[in-house]
Amino acid sequence: MTMELFNYLMNKKDNIAAIVVTYNPEINILSRLLDILKKQVNSIVLVDNGTGMYFREFFESRHRNNEFLICLGANCGVAVGQNVGIEWAKRNGKTHVILFDQDSLPEPDMVFNLLSAMRKLNSRGINVAAVGPRYQDERNINHPPFIRVSGLKIEKSFCQSLSEEIVESDMIISSGSLISLSTLAEVGGPLNELFIDQVDVEWCFRARSHGYSLFGVCNAFMHHSLGQMPKYFWGRKFIHQNPLRHYYIFRNAVWLLFKSYVPIGWKFLFMRTIFVRFFFYVCFVKPRQSYLKMMTKGILDGLCGRLGRLQVGHMLE
Repeated sequence: MTMELFNYLMNKKDNIAAIVVTYNPEINILSRLLDILKKQVNSIVLVDNGTGMYFREFFESRHRNNEFLICLGANCGVAVGQNVGIEWAKRNGKTHVILFDQDSLPEPDMVFNLLSAMRKLNSRGINVAAVGPRYQDERNINHPPFIRVSGLKIEKSFCQSLSEEIVESDMIISSGSLISLSTLAEVGGPLNELFIDQVDVEWCFRARSHGYSLFGVCNAFMHHSLGQMPKYFWGRKFIHQNPLRHYYIFRNAVWLLFKSYVPIGWKFLFMRTIFVRFFFYVCFVKPRQSYLKMMTKGILDGLCGRLGRLQVGHMLE
């Protein structure tokens, strides 16, 4: 790396706000995330979805000048949390945001490597929507690939070269994604009405419909937890979630089937995944009745375009 590039990247990190959306986080993991981030970005914004007073007490006990807390007072969803953080970044003169879930742990050089990759892509005249890291869930020995769908064919890239390889992908997960505010000004932010699940998927397809591209960066790495212990069926691995989360998974996936900016190949992939997951959970995962109820309601609401937070009454989120 040249000294010019090094100086550019070190100066650029002052213009990045890391946005961490929280909801009943594990404090030990969150503390590790914040300690890692403080060396990689100038500002960290925590947007909390109604965790409670103990969370504010935890934050105040840290006494960090570059950490800021915004309490929403209720569970407004991950998309709202991200958008609140993005608005904070705009007001405070930032040029980029990097989004994080509360249970992600980036490597010490992750943001640096993402910035370097974005600079290279921009220098080639490429409209970059976002760049994201490789990640690994510790319960899975394999790194999830970056994926592109060509027609009905799924193309997977597992980052064979881990040095400076940059891989184009149809989508990247929101946690760890580096995005410029100029891109967000044109594409728009995450869709609040989706609440949770498929939020990053929808934004990536919307960005691509505006002529932007997304890239995975192989030398940027992050540990990231997805759901509970995965379940396997017909040789497929499913990220395991509770019945309520399945409502959002099914509703938002069905809703996306009717969006013109979602490629037809991805729509077939969504339909196949929905069918297999529905059959598996109704037949083999307890409580079957709860899964059946929430998945069916999700499908119906997705078909009718009913979005937002589900009012679950006596059911707990």
